[in-house]
Amino acid sequence: MKRQSVIRSLLLSVLLCGVLVAPGSAACTGDCNGDGEVTVNELISMVNIALGNADLSSCMAGDANGSGDITINEIIAGVNNALNGCTATPTPTPAAGTCGNGVVDFDKGETCDDGNTVDGDSCPANCHIASCSASGSTLDVDVQFAPPPGVDLAGITVFVRYPDGVVRIPGMANDPAVQNSLANLPDNGFPTVNDLDYALRLVIFAPDLSPIAPGRLVTIHFESCAGAGAPSAADFRCTVENAADTDSNTVTGTTCSVTLP
Repeated sequence: MKRQSVIRSLLLSVLLCGVLVAPGSAACTGDCNGDGEVTVNELISMVNIALGNADLSSCMAGDANGSGDITINEIIAGVNNALNGCTATPTPTPAAGTCGNGVVDFDKGETCDDGNTVDGDSCPANCHIASCSASGSTLDVDVQFAPPPGVDLAGITVFVRYPDGVVRIPGMANDPAVQNSLANLPDNGFPTVNDLDYALRLVIFAPDLSPIAPGRLVTIHFESCAGAGAPSAADFRCTVENAADTDSNTVTGTTCSVTLP
């Protein structure tokens, strides 16, 4: 019981204060099933192993240093891999002078180019993140989620694509300014966040496997950009990347959406 209390206290203090957001490790700590990504059910498995509620054999990839148990730093490494992704599989190199070739072509309007044309990583699919100067006005949006009927979720990862150049979140990655932009989070969940300056990824899981109440998952506090018009709900896109139920099983069919005042 004392061990469980210590681990929960460490999780609460470290994850709520912010973890170091860094690129996914080659070994991908926390990728229990070896599919190349870390999901919330795998994070929950790691926590339960650390608490002594499950055997290490259920997630050998959580024991990065081979010590025979799972420590708080390995859980944090798993959370970072869930936020940032594991080492990416190489993709074919596009033709020179195009988005996704790994070279930032400023003359073609690119502001970044990480070698692919997909959202979800450090550079958006179009290789352009619009600049934004704060106008002094703000906008609060709610992220809602709905699990399949009769299913209780204990963990969820959502990816919220917002209109860069129209709104912004102060700060970057998971620094205090980003964390302070989040409100109305579930009382029973540990939240960790990564702001990519064009989208926000949020991982929330309940280590005690208690249900996260469906409906509003979080309120995001945005700053409006100077000279930009007011966005509509259609300018935001929310995707559930993965979810887990209260038995640590992967759940498909969960949806999320963004609503404006």
